[in-house]
Amino acid sequence: MSEAILIIPDEFGRGEITPRPEAFMGLRLSGQTMGTSWSASWCSAPGLPEDAVRAALEASFSAIIASMSPWEATSLISMFNSLSPGERLRVDAPFQEVMTLALQVARESGGVFDPCLGGEVMRRGFGPVGVGARLEGAAHGDNVWAALMPEEGVLMQPGGVTLDLNAVAKGFAVDVMGRVLEGFGITQYLVEIGGEFVGRGVKPDRSPWWVDLEAPSPGSALWRIALIGQAMATSGDYRQQRQEGRARVSHIVPASTRKCVYGDLASVTVIAASCALADAWATALFAMGDEDGMALAEQKGLAVLMQYRGAPPRYSSKLSGWLD
Repeated sequence: MSEAILIIPDEFGRGEITPRPEAFMGLRLSGQTMGTSWSASWCSAPGLPEDAVRAALEASFSAIIASMSPWEATSLISMFNSLSPGERLRVDAPFQEVMTLALQVARESGGVFDPCLGGEVMRRGFGPVGVGARLEGAAHGDNVWAALMPEEGVLMQPGGVTLDLNAVAKGFAVDVMGRVLEGFGITQYLVEIGGEFVGRGVKPDRSPWWVDLEAPSPGSALWRIALIGQAMATSGDYRQQRQEGRARVSHIVPASTRKCVYGDLASVTVIAASCALADAWATALFAMGDEDGMALAEQKGLAVLMQYRGAPPRYSSKLSGWLD
């Protein structure tokens, strides 16, 4: 393994490096949620009740699952997917926030990212098998998006739509973890779910929160990111895939025009202001393929790292300026 390649965002400036009292302590909690692990590391003065922090974090996970998990038959998203054409459902504020962001990225990616592709995800053998897994869960695209949200806090089933917000919801849950800690007065923390991160502030010794990127194949270079005031998410098929004959089938629905001209793309990592946004864009760019994905990343000014099986990594201009 070669020496780690460091990524240090320009935003890591003197404003983030402020003296902290020696009394500040490093604390960490961890557990399981959403089919994966979570952890929260932070620095705070003595006396903060860890049990209360854990309870608040776990309550936030439960609320998001009850709202957006297609594996829960009673969740809001499952209820929507069961509606008949023309029926409406009132949703909670988190659902509204995630849905709004998902539709924003859907439009900006030209429909490559689409929260209405839940039926196709299920038919590819991923996600729950149930309502919407049949061919009727096939409606998607711009005309459908326009009909989905007739008013704030309300979704309408246009007919044939199976929503899947998994490409945003986990990142959103990481953002919410940060909000929970900030509610306890914590401003120096690193939180993550399943390898998607948000980092704020610095450690008491003024060092950043360092995060190592998982390598998609043995022998790949190690990338290490100073996550200060940033969020990071990775999408790819190096974890979730299955074989159909000689074809590799991913849980990410590819664009019809998808192609990879620089190698066998394994993962796309995006560093952004929020984890929900990084999560959505990582999925969109992977679904586009490396050539079109990198072109859009440059157009949007995104910090992007693409890693391959058996080929050198590529990165966007914005991320290039952060390499140490």
